[in-house]
Amino acid sequence: MIAIFRSLFRKVTYTCHVCGARQRIPLRRVHAFERFHHLEHAQALLIACPICSQGLQIPSRYQTHAGHTIDITPQTLPDNAVIHSFY
Repeated sequence: MIAIFRSLFRKVTYTCHVCGARQRIPLRRVHAFERFHHLEHAQALLIACPICSQGLQIPSRYQTHAGHTIDITPQTLPDNAVIHSFY
């Protein structure tokens, strides 16, 4: 029962690499975004920082909707990442 509860409410922390702003987004919402926009299986989702408007918010380690592990650092930004900037 507790395992189901944890999996339903797991969150991904997005941190800006310029100003350090953070936001926690439910993993189920990230997965819905990936499926809606037909992202490739290992394609990462980055968010344009709404606080400083200059940096990108990079996610903590998580698994995509297809089961691939995404682990990004500011030094290793992937070329095929999708940058979400509409609020």
